Amino acid sequence: MNLPTNAQSYGRVWAEDYDDLYGDRDDPAAVVRFLEALAPAGRVLEMGVGTGRLAIPLAQARFRVTGIDASPEMLSLLRRRSGAELIDVIEGDMVTTDAGSGFDVVLIAFSTLFLVPSQQEQIACLVNAYRHVRPGGAVVVEAFVPDHSRWTRGQNISIGHLDADGVVLKLSVHDPVQQVISVQDVEVSSVGTRLRPNVLRYVWPAELDAMARAAGLDPDQRWSGWTAAPFTATSASHVSVFRRPMSGEVSDQAYGRNAGRTGRPRRCACTPSSSALR
Repeated sequence: MNLPTNAQSYGRVWAEDYDDLYGDRDDPAAVVRFLEALAPAGRVLEMGVGTGRLAIPLAQARFRVTGIDASPEMLSLLRRRSGAELIDVIEGDMVTTDAGSGFDVVLIAFSTLFLVPSQQEQIACLVNAYRHVRPGGAVVVEAFVPDHSRWTRGQNISIGHLDADGVVLKLSVHDPVQQVISVQDVEVSSVGTRLRPNVLRYVWPAELDAMARAAGLDPDQRWSGWTAAPFTATSASHVSVFRRPMSGEVSDQAYGRNAGRTGRPRRCACTPSSSALR
């Protein structure tokens, strides 16, 4: 199956329609409030900044925002938006790009971590986030919670849109061993057929905690969304906060000198208790 396997390919395929499809997915004010509780008017690095859907509202709320994205197509759309001049934009991948250090928050939103195609590279991405965030700072990851009930015999077909002018079919194949979902959006209209493929390597919340620890980060909070509603067994998504300890380093060769440490995080990731976010 020859589908795109990285964020750069994702941008080439999806950039043209991205804002129409996802521009109103989240309430930017809720994201701003969430990050203000972590670092009021602080420095934010968004990995996978895309078209600036979240970065521009954050910058307009007086955060100092830097955005990394591997897709020149996505960044071209960002630069056309009002407020883009407030963002320090860097073209590069999330795993290796160096945007400096000392950020109060590193943000990886909208399951963007899942565009990184392997667990090893996903951990490397978290290591890169660790390098960018200041000691005591936060790495915030938003992602969906996998739902295996969506697939029958490893396949799923659904209708994304249907009217007199055409139809959008969403086709997906699930590999539960590799934790990979291969997706094809098929748009059929009077002008022809258009394909929008994607590949995601998903991560379970508990697995994400282990990966973050391997990168040297402590699980701190977990919520079901940007409004800081409790994360429960029925939550379809999560916003997880990890902290860089006040001391310690991560090795470039391993996943971190701190990978095996047994120190307790400030809060249990499964039982959020931050009154500041309520």
